[in-house]
Amino acid sequence: MVDYITREAPDIEARRLGLLDTAKALTEQGYTLPDFQQAGFTNPQQIAFARALQGIGAYEPFLQKAALSTDAAQNLLMGATGAPTSQQIASYANPFQQQVIDATLSELDKQAGIQRGQLAGEAVQRGVFGGGRYGVAEAELAKGQQDARAAALANLNRQNFAQAQQAALNQLERERAIGLGIGALGAQQASLGQQAQQFGQSDIQNLLGIGALQQQFNQSGLDLARQNQLQRIMQPYQQLGFYSDILAGAPTSSQQMSVIGQGGGGPSPIQAALGTGLGAFLGIGGLRRSGVI
Repeated sequence: MVDYITREAPDIEARRLGLLDTAKALTEQGYTLPDFQQAGFTNPQQIAFARALQGIGAYEPFLQKAALSTDAAQNLLMGATGAPTSQQIASYANPFQQQVIDATLSELDKQAGIQRGQLAGEAVQRGVFGGGRYGVAEAELAKGQQDARAAALANLNRQNFAQAQQAALNQLERERAIGLGIGALGAQQASLGQQAQQFGQSDIQNLLGIGALQQQFNQSGLDLARQNQLQRIMQPYQQLGFYSDILAGAPTSSQQMSVIGQGGGGPSPIQAALGTGLGAFLGIGGLRRSGVI
């Protein structure tokens, strides 16, 4: 009985066997994929984080100053409300008022003495000194002098009171203006605290934006480095796959051999050995021709 064995061309078969050996070696060798890496925070981001922590409550000193200013303004305005009291007016009275009164009355008394002397001299010249008409004239003169003293005293006191009252009113007005000014200052201090907080937040946002761009750039560098490393690792496998695709698409030629068999449908030991030897011979020849060995 004659059996026919169909084999691939020796050079193609040798290349396929070499491909399998290479694939087996690569599989046994194995590989480790590079780990993913994350870019750390950049210096601008770290500065932004630190400023954000430092900026928490940064407005409180401004609010405290504003509260103190507001309290002081309220106290001044409450004290400056309404008309001045008698005590406030008295505090602005002329401290030399009594001396002025004494000097004025003394001058009036002096003028009164002169007038009484003139009245007596005229009465003597007319020969009516001591008479009834002289007594009436003297009484009228005394009354006029007394009225003049009272009027002078009232005028001096009125002037002193008016001046003290005006001075007290002026002081109250100054206190009102100061109170309003301090209140406005408190509002400005509160506004400064708010602005300082906003400006600080704006700086933090700018730093975070710059830092994010730098971090993104650094992350891109890490990703590119991993991709390059991964390509170097996978390059042998890619080349092997490319080579396998080439072999799969290469035209093949087959060789048919006849082997005399024995009865029973199976090859004899001699036939099996012959087939194996021939295949090995052809395979070795193909490897030599392909430059593998």
